[in-house]
Amino acid sequence: MDSYVASQFGNELPRLKKNKADITVNSVYSSAHDEISNTVQKTSHFLPLIVYFQFDYRHTCTLNPQIGVTEFANTVGSQYAKISQQLGGRTLELTVEQVPSAFAIADKTHLLLLVIHWDRVFVDPDFKDLVVSYKLLQNNSVVKTGKIDVKNHERDRNVGVFQSWKSSVREYLSTYNADMTSMSKEFVTQLLNELQQSK
Repeated sequence: MDSYVASQFGNELPRLKKNKADITVNSVYSSAHDEISNTVQKTSHFLPLIVYFQFDYRHTCTLNPQIGVTEFANTVGSQYAKISQQLGGRTLELTVEQVPSAFAIADKTHLLLLVIHWDRVFVDPDFKDLVVSYKLLQNNSVVKTGKIDVKNHERDRNVGVFQSWKSSVREYLSTYNADMTSMSKEFVTQLLNELQQSK
């Protein structure tokens, strides 16, 4: 799983585009390691009955949170023109406190009379919100602080008929990037509303 996930990112962490001087993006996450993901396998809810068995297999893949932080920072950078209009010579410090960074391939297997067998396989995403705090400064003095929570709109995605786990992971990661961009833009919209009030 980790090898395949890494290949979807070109075997390297996404690169941060150049930051603007008056906007700084930090995070609470350590940047000490450069592994792209870490996957743990677990079998749970084993239900052995006389004629019916149920197993839950789960491969939980935790992405390096710097992937989401970088996507956020790059999206904020792309919205710089809008943000700078509200800064008026002031500087902005953003700190990413929480970012969605995990998903699981879940396989619920059912066996009846040791003959009839069916599975439900699905991608179970991380439901964490995007949480970012900010400080607005003027001449190194804090003018305004706040915290913005952008709701995560992820839902379980069933793996389609004849769809492999690899294609499911590829599809999920593509959606993950799009969702991070969307949540980051939503953050900018909320931030602009709050900065407007501070003028």
